[in-house]
Amino acid sequence: MSIQIQDSKQNLIPVQTIQFAGGERHIQISAEILNTLKGTMQIQAKITNSQELIDYLLLENVLLNQGLEIDLEIPYFPYARQDRICATGQAFSLEVMTKLLNINNEKFPQQRKSIKVWDAHSDVTEKLLHENTHFFEVENVQPSEIILKNEMLTKLLTTKKTVLVCPDAGAKQRTKTIASAVNTFRDREIDVVFCEKRRDPVTGKIQNAQVNAKDLSGKTAVITDDICDGGATFIGIAQELKKLNCEHVILYVTHGIFSKGLQVFDGLVDQIFTTDSFPQIENPKLNVIKFSRFSTL
Repeated sequence: MSIQIQDSKQNLIPVQTIQFAGGERHIQISAEILNTLKGTMQIQAKITNSQELIDYLLLENVLLNQGLEIDLEIPYFPYARQDRICATGQAFSLEVMTKLLNINNEKFPQQRKSIKVWDAHSDVTEKLLHENTHFFEVENVQPSEIILKNEMLTKLLTTKKTVLVCPDAGAKQRTKTIASAVNTFRDREIDVVFCEKRRDPVTGKIQNAQVNAKDLSGKTAVITDDICDGGATFIGIAQELKKLNCEHVILYVTHGIFSKGLQVFDGLVDQIFTTDSFPQIENPKLNVIKFSRFSTL
Protein backbone atom coordinates (compact mmCIF):
# COMPACT_ATOMS: atom_id res chain seq x y z
CA MET A 1 0.00 0.00 0.00
CA SER A 2 1.24 3.49 -0.84
CA ILE A 3 0.02 4.82 2.53
CA GLN A 4 1.87 4.06 5.74
CA ILE A 5 0.58 4.97 9.19
CA GLN A 6 2.24 4.73 12.58
CA ASP A 7 0.95 5.46 16.07
CA SER A 8 2.51 7.66 18.75
CA LYS A 9 4.84 4.78 19.70
CA GLN A 10 5.99 4.42 16.06
CA ASN A 11 4.20 1.10 15.59
CA LEU A 12 3.05 0.54 12.00
CA ILE A 13 -0.72 0.15 11.75
CA PRO A 14 -1.98 -2.45 9.25
CA VAL A 15 -4.67 -1.19 6.88
CA GLN A 16 -6.76 -3.41 4.63
CA THR A 17 -7.97 -2.10 1.27
CA ILE A 18 -10.69 -3.59 -0.91
CA GLN A 19 -12.08 -2.63 -4.29
CA PHE A 20 -15.70 -3.60 -4.88
CA ALA A 21 -16.97 -4.81 -8.24
CA GLY A 22 -18.51 -1.40 -8.94
CA GLY A 23 -15.11 0.26 -8.54
CA GLU A 24 -15.65 1.69 -5.04
CA ARG A 25 -12.75 1.64 -2.59
CA HIS A 26 -13.02 0.36 0.99
CA ILE A 27 -10.66 0.90 3.94
CA GLN A 28 -10.60 -1.21 7.09
CA ILE A 29 -8.52 -1.03 10.27
CA SER A 30 -9.38 -3.85 12.66
CA ALA A 31 -11.55 -2.72 15.57
CA GLU A 32 -9.14 -4.42 17.99
CA ILE A 33 -6.23 -2.25 16.82
CA LEU A 34 -8.30 0.89 16.29
CA ASN A 35 -9.53 0.88 19.88
CA THR A 36 -5.95 0.90 21.21
CA LEU A 37 -4.90 4.00 19.26
CA LYS A 38 -4.51 7.33 21.01
CA GLY A 39 -3.05 10.76 20.24
CA THR A 40 -1.47 11.68 16.92
CA MET A 41 -1.06 9.35 13.97
CA GLN A 42 1.80 9.94 11.53
CA ILE A 43 0.83 9.19 7.94
CA GLN A 44 2.99 9.17 4.83
CA ALA A 45 0.75 9.05 1.76
CA LYS A 46 2.51 8.57 -1.58
CA ILE A 47 -0.36 9.64 -3.80
CA THR A 48 0.32 9.14 -7.49
CA ASN A 49 -3.18 8.35 -8.77
CA SER A 50 -6.85 8.94 -7.98
CA GLN A 51 -7.29 5.58 -6.25
CA GLU A 52 -4.58 6.39 -3.73
CA LEU A 53 -6.16 9.79 -3.09
CA ILE A 54 -9.53 8.21 -2.30
CA ASP A 55 -7.82 5.63 -0.07
CA TYR A 56 -6.20 8.42 1.95
CA LEU A 57 -9.44 10.38 2.36
CA LEU A 58 -11.24 7.25 3.55
CA LEU A 59 -8.43 6.42 5.96
CA GLU A 60 -8.43 9.95 7.32
CA ASN A 61 -12.17 9.69 7.90
CA VAL A 62 -11.69 6.49 9.90
CA LEU A 63 -9.03 8.04 12.14
CA LEU A 64 -10.82 11.35 12.69
CA ASN A 65 -14.05 9.56 13.57
CA GLN A 66 -12.05 7.75 16.24
CA GLY A 67 -11.01 11.10 17.76
CA LEU A 68 -7.39 10.76 16.64
CA GLU A 69 -5.11 13.55 15.43
CA ILE A 70 -3.15 13.51 12.16
CA ASP A 71 0.33 14.57 11.06
CA LEU A 72 0.41 14.04 7.30
CA GLU A 73 3.28 13.80 4.82
CA ILE A 74 2.46 13.81 1.09
CA PRO A 75 5.81 13.62 -0.74
CA TYR A 76 4.56 14.43 -4.25
CA PHE A 77 1.56 16.71 -4.02
CA PRO A 78 -0.95 15.76 -6.74
CA TYR A 79 -1.75 18.37 -9.39
CA ALA A 80 0.98 20.73 -8.13
CA ARG A 81 2.00 21.38 -11.73
CA GLN A 82 -1.53 22.57 -12.59
CA ASP A 83 -1.08 25.65 -10.41
CA ARG A 84 -2.94 28.15 -12.61
CA ILE A 85 -5.46 28.38 -15.44
CA CYS A 86 -3.52 28.73 -18.68
CA ALA A 87 -6.45 28.90 -21.11
CA THR A 88 -10.23 29.23 -21.12
CA GLY A 89 -11.90 25.89 -20.52
CA GLN A 90 -9.22 24.52 -18.19
CA ALA A 91 -9.74 23.62 -14.54
CA PHE A 92 -7.70 25.13 -11.72
CA SER A 93 -6.72 21.59 -10.75
CA LEU A 94 -4.45 22.41 -7.81
CA GLU A 95 -7.18 24.48 -6.17
CA VAL A 96 -9.64 21.60 -6.58
CA MET A 97 -7.12 19.19 -5.07
CA THR A 98 -6.44 21.28 -1.97
CA LYS A 99 -10.14 21.79 -1.35
CA LEU A 100 -10.80 18.07 -1.79
CA LEU A 101 -8.13 17.32 0.79
CA ASN A 102 -10.16 19.39 3.25
CA ILE A 103 -13.34 17.35 2.82
CA ASN A 104 -13.18 15.87 6.35
CA ASN A 105 -12.27 19.14 8.07
CA GLU A 106 -15.78 20.56 8.59
CA LYS A 107 -16.63 17.77 10.98
CA PHE A 108 -13.19 17.53 12.62
CA PRO A 109 -11.68 21.05 12.63
CA GLN A 110 -9.23 20.55 15.53
CA GLN A 111 -7.66 17.18 14.75
CA ARG A 112 -5.50 17.81 11.66
CA LYS A 113 -2.16 19.01 12.97
CA SER A 114 0.32 19.26 10.12
CA ILE A 115 0.88 18.57 6.45
CA LYS A 116 4.29 18.31 4.83
CA VAL A 117 5.04 18.11 1.12
CA TRP A 118 8.42 17.69 -0.55
CA ASP A 119 9.72 20.35 -2.90
CA ALA A 120 6.36 21.49 -4.29
CA HIS A 121 6.41 22.69 -7.89
CA SER A 122 5.68 26.31 -6.95
CA ASP A 123 4.76 28.43 -3.93
CA VAL A 124 1.12 28.27 -5.09
CA THR A 125 0.87 24.80 -3.53
CA GLU A 126 1.87 26.02 -0.08
CA LYS A 127 -0.37 29.08 -0.43
CA LEU A 128 -3.46 27.03 -1.35
CA LEU A 129 -2.75 24.47 1.36
CA HIS A 130 -2.75 27.29 3.90
CA GLU A 131 -5.98 28.74 2.48
CA ASN A 132 -7.96 25.57 1.84
CA THR A 133 -6.90 22.70 4.08
CA HIS A 134 -6.90 24.26 7.56
CA PHE A 135 -4.05 22.15 8.87
CA PHE A 136 -2.43 23.93 11.81
CA GLU A 137 0.98 23.67 10.18
CA VAL A 138 1.83 23.58 6.47
CA GLU A 139 5.42 22.98 5.34
CA ASN A 140 7.13 22.60 1.99
CA VAL A 141 10.29 20.58 2.70
CA GLN A 142 13.16 22.21 0.81
CA PRO A 143 15.20 20.16 -1.71
CA SER A 144 18.45 21.15 0.00
CA GLU A 145 17.39 19.18 3.09
CA ILE A 146 16.77 16.08 1.00
CA ILE A 147 19.94 16.47 -1.07
CA LEU A 148 22.16 16.77 2.00
CA LYS A 149 20.73 13.51 3.37
CA ASN A 150 22.60 11.66 0.62
CA GLU A 151 26.32 11.25 1.25
CA MET A 152 27.25 10.59 -2.40
CA LEU A 153 25.39 13.60 -3.78
CA THR A 154 26.67 15.86 -1.01
CA LYS A 155 30.24 14.77 -1.78
CA LEU A 156 29.73 15.57 -5.48
CA LEU A 157 28.36 19.02 -4.67
CA THR A 158 31.24 19.86 -2.34
CA THR A 159 33.94 18.91 -4.85
CA LYS A 160 35.84 21.90 -6.25
CA LYS A 161 35.26 21.05 -9.91
CA THR A 162 31.47 20.80 -9.52
CA VAL A 163 29.07 23.45 -10.82
CA LEU A 164 25.36 23.68 -10.02
CA VAL A 165 23.04 24.02 -13.01
CA CYS A 166 19.76 25.92 -12.81
CA PRO A 167 17.48 24.52 -15.57
CA ASP A 168 15.31 27.58 -16.22
CA ALA A 169 14.26 31.01 -14.99
CA GLY A 170 11.53 29.58 -12.76
CA ALA A 171 14.08 27.57 -10.77
CA LYS A 172 16.44 30.47 -9.96
CA GLN A 173 15.41 31.01 -6.34
CA ARG A 174 15.25 27.26 -5.71
CA THR A 175 18.77 26.80 -7.11
CA LYS A 176 20.14 29.71 -5.08
CA THR A 177 18.70 28.16 -1.91
CA ILE A 178 20.38 24.83 -2.72
CA ALA A 179 23.67 26.63 -3.44
CA SER A 180 23.48 28.46 -0.12
CA ALA A 181 22.98 25.18 1.77
CA VAL A 182 25.82 23.47 -0.11
CA ASN A 183 28.20 26.39 0.46
CA THR A 184 28.22 25.74 4.21
CA PHE A 185 30.22 22.57 3.40
CA ARG A 186 32.58 24.14 0.84
CA ASP A 187 35.78 26.21 1.06
CA ARG A 188 34.45 28.53 -1.69
CA GLU A 189 31.01 29.21 -3.11
CA ILE A 190 29.81 26.78 -5.76
CA ASP A 191 29.54 28.22 -9.27
CA VAL A 192 25.98 28.35 -10.57
CA VAL A 193 25.25 28.04 -14.30
CA PHE A 194 21.88 29.37 -15.43
CA CYS A 195 19.95 27.96 -18.38
CA GLU A 196 17.07 29.14 -20.52
CA LYS A 197 14.57 27.06 -22.46
CA ARG A 198 12.09 27.93 -25.16
CA ARG A 199 8.77 26.14 -25.55
CA ASP A 200 6.38 25.98 -28.48
CA PRO A 201 3.45 28.13 -27.26
CA VAL A 202 0.94 25.82 -28.95
CA THR A 203 2.23 22.35 -28.06
CA GLY A 204 4.21 23.21 -24.91
CA LYS A 205 7.13 21.13 -26.21
CA ILE A 206 10.66 22.38 -25.58
CA GLN A 207 12.24 23.73 -28.76
CA ASN A 208 15.75 24.38 -27.47
CA ALA A 209 17.86 24.86 -24.35
CA GLN A 210 20.60 27.42 -23.79
CA VAL A 211 23.35 27.07 -21.18
CA ASN A 212 24.83 30.42 -20.20
CA ALA A 213 28.48 29.37 -19.93
CA LYS A 214 31.49 29.37 -22.27
CA ASP A 215 33.69 26.41 -21.36
CA LEU A 216 33.14 23.70 -18.75
CA SER A 217 36.15 21.52 -19.47
CA GLY A 218 36.86 19.14 -16.60
CA LYS A 219 33.73 20.18 -14.72
CA THR A 220 31.03 18.03 -13.14
CA ALA A 221 27.63 19.65 -13.68
CA VAL A 222 24.79 18.86 -11.27
CA ILE A 223 21.40 19.79 -12.68
CA THR A 224 18.68 20.11 -10.03
CA ASP A 225 14.92 20.41 -10.40
CA ASP A 226 11.72 19.35 -8.67
CA ILE A 227 10.25 16.96 -11.27
CA CYS A 228 11.40 14.87 -14.20
CA ASP A 229 8.56 13.55 -16.34
CA GLY A 230 9.67 12.69 -19.87
CA GLY A 231 13.06 14.35 -19.44
CA ALA A 232 13.11 16.68 -22.47
CA THR A 233 14.36 19.65 -20.42
CA PHE A 234 17.32 17.73 -19.04
CA ILE A 235 18.19 16.02 -22.32
CA GLY A 236 18.48 19.42 -24.00
CA ILE A 237 20.59 20.85 -21.18
CA ALA A 238 22.85 17.79 -21.03
CA GLN A 239 23.46 18.01 -24.79
CA GLU A 240 24.52 21.65 -24.43
CA LEU A 241 26.73 20.85 -21.42
CA LYS A 242 28.51 18.16 -23.45
CA LYS A 243 29.13 20.69 -26.23
CA LEU A 244 30.82 22.88 -23.61
CA ASN A 245 33.20 19.98 -22.78
CA CYS A 246 31.59 19.13 -19.43
CA GLU A 247 33.24 15.96 -18.10
CA HIS A 248 30.32 14.57 -16.06
CA VAL A 249 26.62 15.41 -15.97
CA ILE A 250 24.59 14.53 -12.87
CA LEU A 251 20.82 14.97 -12.50
CA TYR A 252 18.94 15.43 -9.23
CA VAL A 253 15.14 15.62 -9.24
CA THR A 254 13.06 15.31 -6.10
CA HIS A 255 10.24 13.53 -7.94
CA GLY A 256 11.31 11.07 -10.61
CA ILE A 257 8.33 10.15 -12.77
CA PHE A 258 10.55 9.11 -15.69
CA SER A 259 7.58 8.41 -17.95
CA LYS A 260 9.86 7.62 -20.92
CA GLY A 261 12.33 5.56 -18.93
CA LEU A 262 15.95 6.29 -18.02
CA GLN A 263 17.32 5.13 -21.36
CA VAL A 264 16.56 8.61 -22.79
CA PHE A 265 19.57 9.87 -20.79
CA ASP A 266 22.04 7.30 -22.14
CA GLY A 267 25.27 8.91 -23.26
CA LEU A 268 24.25 12.24 -21.72
CA VAL A 269 23.72 11.85 -17.97
CA ASP A 270 26.15 9.80 -15.88
CA GLN A 271 24.17 9.50 -12.65
CA ILE A 272 20.62 10.29 -11.57
CA PHE A 273 19.44 10.97 -8.03
CA THR A 274 15.81 11.08 -6.93
CA THR A 275 13.70 10.33 -3.85
CA ASP A 276 11.34 7.45 -3.18
CA SER A 277 8.26 9.66 -3.72
CA PHE A 278 7.57 7.48 -6.79
CA PRO A 279 8.33 3.75 -7.09
CA GLN A 280 11.52 3.20 -9.08
CA ILE A 281 12.94 0.37 -11.17
CA GLU A 282 16.52 -0.54 -10.28
CA ASN A 283 19.05 0.92 -12.69
CA PRO A 284 22.86 1.14 -12.43
CA LYS A 285 22.86 4.92 -12.87
CA LEU A 286 19.92 5.57 -10.51
CA ASN A 287 20.39 6.46 -6.83
CA VAL A 288 17.19 6.57 -4.76
CA ILE A 289 17.21 8.74 -1.64
CA LYS A 290 14.90 7.33 1.03
CA PHE A 291 13.47 10.28 2.91
CA SER A 292 10.79 11.10 5.44
CA ARG A 293 10.30 13.61 8.21
CA PHE A 294 8.92 10.67 10.19
CA SER A 295 12.06 8.83 11.26
CA THR A 296 10.75 5.27 11.00
CA LEU A 297 8.66 5.49 7.82
